[in-house]
Amino acid sequence: MTEINLIVSGHGGFASGMQAALHLLSAIPDNWSFIDFKDGMSDKDLKKEFEKVLDAAPDQQFVMFTDLAGGTPFKVAAAISYENKNIQTVAGCNLGSLLESIYSTYEDANDMADKLVSISKEGTQHFVMDDDSTNQNDDEESDGI
Repeated sequence: MTEINLIVSGHGGFASGMQAALHLLSAIPDNWSFIDFKDGMSDKDLKKEFEKVLDAAPDQQFVMFTDLAGGTPFKVAAAISYENKNIQTVAGCNLGSLLESIYSTYEDANDMADKLVSISKEGTQHFVMDDDSTNQNDDEESDGI
């Protein structure tokens, strides 16, 4: 299996927030980077931050996972990936998909990108209270996550 580098980016403190949450739940792989698109940054500033990470690992595969499709982090990442077949861009980053990715293996960056989308969709749930939900056993203890 190929080792794939991951860059998480998003608006405000999105990336650093994801990094902090992941740190509570698991060890974060050394080849993962977290880049916030901070207030006052331009798209050119963000591109420079991405390029610092990309240039440190030339000819390696990357997935750039951003918060919102159409947002600046996504657009900058997509423009970079358009020019480099070793870089894939995905929008819709969430904690569950990142956590599951830590424990998964992938054939290549394209495979990882496809699975991140699938995992993100599966992790989005609508809680509905039904009549059977009220009959839970109160003696059961839960450690939570």
